[in-house]
Amino acid sequence: MLFARYGGEEFVLALKDGTEIEGEDLANQMRKSVEAQPLITDQGDISVTLSMGVAEATIDAEETLYQLLNKADQALYLVKRNGRNQVQVYTKI
Repeated sequence: MLFARYGGEEFVLALKDGTEIEGEDLANQMRKSVEAQPLITDQGDISVTLSMGVAEATIDAEETLYQLLNKADQALYLVKRNGRNQVQVYTKI
């Protein structure tokens, strides 16, 4: 597993030999765990949520890393348009 900051507020979590379903399940577990644990400050609790896009590499198509990240990004922006705090798996339109 690889976890890295990709930009501003974006991070990448790569699973070796993981499936799209496993990625979606892990993303939902992470999202629920973060949501259940607000940041506690002197001024009050701050709720934190995660919006995530999931994409699976296509072996047969010799997909580049850029293409894979682009698919995950498209899924992420769909989540942001639909209310946030969700997980969306990339589907070809």
